[in-house]
Amino acid sequence: MGTDLTGLVSVLENEIAVGEELYRNLEAQKKAIIAWDLANLLGQIEAKEPWLRSLSQLEEKRREILKGIGATNSPITLRQIIAKLPQGGSESARLDSLRERTQRIFTRLHAEEQNLHELMRNVLAHIQEALGSLAHPLDSVYSKSGVALPTGTRSSLLHGKA
Repeated sequence: MGTDLTGLVSVLENEIAVGEELYRNLEAQKKAIIAWDLANLLGQIEAKEPWLRSLSQLEEKRREILKGIGATNSPITLRQIIAKLPQGGSESARLDSLRERTQRIFTRLHAEEQNLHELMRNVLAHIQEALGSLAHPLDSVYSKSGVALPTGTRSSLLHGKA
């Protein structure tokens, strides 16, 4: 089990590092949204993709290692592995620490991702409200003969893009 545990520790440490990079990326996305810097936002979104692929590959490695340690068809959990190790041993303490760090970073990452989505929804609602006021004139518009002109936007471009 020693080689498998070493591999597991390595994968967990790499997952934590990727999780921290994803967290920094989310923070940069929020700053770009707040600053209305769309070029930076798009760059941050593109930069996120390789990290997500890397995380997916690491997760697959972790599943394979856990399945190998469990020696059954279903993978064993990290808590179960820690419970099988001698109490007070360095391996047990290291794995428990990694388990806590992994849980903390990915819980925080999930919460911040939800916050980012909420921020985007709020910004979108404000943009839609602002564009809605452009599409509907505040005052009635009359022709030279005094007949009310149809309401609506005069710009088909604005109407088509809004």
